[in-house]
Amino acid sequence: MSDSALAIEANPKVTEHACDHCSQPFRRVQGYVYREGDAHAVYIASCYHHDGHEVFIDAVFSPTWEDEADDHVTFGCRVGPIAGQSDPAATLVAGASAFTDRPFFGRKLSREEGLEHPLLGEYWALVDHVLVHDPVVRDHVYGPGAEFE
Repeated sequence: MSDSALAIEANPKVTEHACDHCSQPFRRVQGYVYREGDAHAVYIASCYHHDGHEVFIDAVFSPTWEDEADDHVTFGCRVGPIAGQSDPAATLVAGASAFTDRPFFGRKLSREEGLEHPLLGEYWALVDHVLVHDPVVRDHVYGPGAEFE
């Protein structure tokens, strides 16, 4: 799937929160990602100031998006600094681990389940798209004014 097939909704919701662990303020962005005009996933990007600037990106996928459907699956990753590297890196983690269980998330995938899931490639394409095209997330991870080709 090409990145050009994806588009973030025009005005994703941005909210302010305090971290449950360190009480530092952080921003959370939630919005739809569309693929060729159709709802593809909902992403939730939590932009923390823990070890530098890190973001946890959870994404919920559903083939139907019907209210009563039990077909949602959630991936998660951490993007941020790692020792010995100048650029941030992404690591798969348990999906939506910062959130209480509710039907919206469906099956929250563990790291191991995510690594084996057939939607893993689509999830990484979504993460790449959010990192480049969501200005709140992009500026948090790469600094204000970052541009990508």
